[in-house]
Amino acid sequence: MPVPASACCVSARFSPGCFCPLPPVAAAEVADFRQLDLRRVDVRGLQSGRSLVTVVGENPMRFQEQRGHFWHVATPTLIERSLLTAFNDASSDLVFGTADSLDKPDFRLIVTVTRFAYDPAGEAMVNFDATVTASDGDVLLARSYWGRAPLADATPAGGVNAIGAALGEAMTVFSRELADVL
Repeated sequence: MPVPASACCVSARFSPGCFCPLPPVAAAEVADFRQLDLRRVDVRGLQSGRSLVTVVGENPMRFQEQRGHFWHVATPTLIERSLLTAFNDASSDLVFGTADSLDKPDFRLIVTVTRFAYDPAGEAMVNFDATVTASDGDVLLARSYWGRAPLADATPAGGVNAIGAALGEAMTVFSRELADVL
């Protein structure tokens, strides 16, 4: 069930002055499929808002918010929708949803994002920790994932597109490992 990077992009191509589009989350029939509940996407600090964030220092890690809102929703919701849409589109035997859409999920997933930003001088970076548990509480997968993507240019548009590519890279690795344990 690997997810192609193109299915995970935050935006197709970003135009300045426009919000980045998100695909709609389609309802799915869940009667005959195993279910995975995306319990929580956690992002803290500046990276948790609707602004685009750049990295301005590595030791200690420092972020700076760009002016304006670049996402339709806060980053945790953006990532949640991207995960659910990409995984539901790619999976033929598992339904991904939230506690609002799944009654008795077989598995639960918690995602903690530690970096969702770009460095104007180089690359975009997306890092997250994922923990998958079975309904009985057994931990099936607990690991950190990361994606990197070069910027086409140092503009916010270049940052948005590179963040989308970096997210796709990290999600592709995660989806392969998730398929192996489920």
